[in-house]
Amino acid sequence: MSAALFLLLLVQADWRAEADRRKALGDAAGALAVIEQQLQLGPRTSDLEDEYGFLLATLQRRPEAITRFREAIRLLPANASAHYHLGVALWLEGDRDAAVKSLAESVAKAPVNFEYWQRYAIAAREVGDRAGALAAYRRVVALKPSCLDCRNSLSFLLTDQGFAVKGQAEAQAVLAREPKNLAALGNLGFAYLQQNELAKAIRTYTRALEIAPDNAVMHYNLGLSMKQKDDLESAQTHLARALELDPELIEAHYTLGIVYWQNGDFSSASKHFEAAVGLSPDYADAWAMHGTVLRQLGKLADAKTALEAAIRLKPEDPGPYSQLAQLLRMQGDAAGSSKYLDEAAARKAAKEAMQKEMFDRSSGLRPKAIP
Repeated sequence: MSAALFLLLLVQADWRAEADRRKALGDAAGALAVIEQQLQLGPRTSDLEDEYGFLLATLQRRPEAITRFREAIRLLPANASAHYHLGVALWLEGDRDAAVKSLAESVAKAPVNFEYWQRYAIAAREVGDRAGALAAYRRVVALKPSCLDCRNSLSFLLTDQGFAVKGQAEAQAVLAREPKNLAALGNLGFAYLQQNELAKAIRTYTRALEIAPDNAVMHYNLGLSMKQKDDLESAQTHLARALELDPELIEAHYTLGIVYWQNGDFSSASKHFEAAVGLSPDYADAWAMHGTVLRQLGKLADAKTALEAAIRLKPEDPGPYSQLAQLLRMQGDAAGSSKYLDEAAARKAAKEAMQKEMFDRSSGLRPKAIP
């Protein structure tokens, strides 16, 4: 019997069972052949197109898979599985915005599917949709409270978006289950910092370092907490240790630069700001501080370049304009100095107006708790 005739008889008999058997054996190509034959016989259903696309994706034939997923959705727009698979495939192909939209469709059509929500939450966070990620992780945790990684993500997002008390509660819920969970300790410390509970933050990060003494991020967090407490000597110790463990920890370079600057060690500060912008060329605040320190060191040409970079990257910040105005005055350029002073004043006024408008809009309102 020829292979083609065998497949035809198979499809007419129990093609689904055979496709599942081959998938269970890891034979994606064999399962694909079975479904391909069924598609030729018809009818072409949304579920069949979706399954065919899934097997194509498994075989790394994602562009073809994407076409199949879209056909599945055309045949049945409510097919949540096809939306989900399309979102995953688009993400792997690098089309992140389209992927997030497809994943959002999948959870809208399958609101109790934990896997779909988790993938959507991760994707929303990756593309910078903070509000969308927060809402998604709340749903994820509601669907599966035992997922500690999910609760850690929710804890961080809550604190990051101004709900530090709720973020603290989520971190504590994780620690009740796993007292040595480093991510939860990090999130708890973050929540305490946001509430200006510096002593509690320091105790939390110290506890984390007792568990993982060579954790660069925890040394950075503790150093930052010490800096907030104005214990610059301890801050310097922990930030330096963080950089010994991870020389590419950008935030540690920046914060240690601030500590050296506060101590009047402009040369050391400059080295760390230079390292920060070297690792992250779009780090506007680091460029601004680097320019400030270079000006104080008398390196006016380099300072001007750094301050201009800060202005280019973050034009709404009045600080670099003021610094550049001072620099130009030192160089005898009165007209240029006056120009940048005017720019600084305009940026400052705009910033204050924006803050006032936000206050006016919120006046008389109370924050709304997320359900």
